[in-house]
Amino acid sequence: MTLTAPPPAPARRPERFAPFAAWGSPLYVADIASAGERLPAFRDLILERTGTDPEASNFGVITATKANQDILQWDDPVVDWFKGRIADAVSALTRATLGEAADEVAQEVIAEAWTVVYAEGGSLRPHTHHDSAWSGVFYVESGDGGDTGEAGYLQLLDPRPAAVARFASQGVYRVEPVPGRMVAFPGWLPHSVQATLTGGGRRICVAWNVAYDKDWAGMS
Repeated sequence: MTLTAPPPAPARRPERFAPFAAWGSPLYVADIASAGERLPAFRDLILERTGTDPEASNFGVITATKANQDILQWDDPVVDWFKGRIADAVSALTRATLGEAADEVAQEVIAEAWTVVYAEGGSLRPHTHHDSAWSGVFYVESGDGGDTGEAGYLQLLDPRPAAVARFASQGVYRVEPVPGRMVAFPGWLPHSVQATLTGGGRRICVAWNVAYDKDWAGMS
């Protein structure tokens, strides 16, 4: 019997390893150039309606007033403009998450929004918006942050409960409350608001949620 040696094994390519983000959280931050001329009218409208809203409350906030949960139904040009900016943020986040597949998303969105007027010392406890796909905040008036670098900032927290090991997390991501700035993120991302400084003045923002509904058309 003649034995034939097996053919030599093909040379193996060197293995390459590259880090990638398995649980990355998309974040949208936009300073809207067209906001400047609209902010005074938006501010006055919000303050007027807040003063007459029978359902205004301080639920979930500290030294602040949450009101105007029907703001997206107001018949006013600045509200129509604001709804368009929500749509811009949602479209950008959807495309960042799905890439070209975002073009296949056929569902319309259901949106809700409300205003928050923070007094001196006002803040917001850590929480999530678990029933929404995307959440966001638009700053109408920011007050004075002083020299702390953190007063009034939006704080986005690492959503992974076990990410406490050294170098495993970047910790808190802070966003400065700049008038005309729109910030948007996944509704499940924990977030809070650092207290406004005593003497820092008033801060006004509009918070919002968006969910998808295939049987719904339009923004309410």
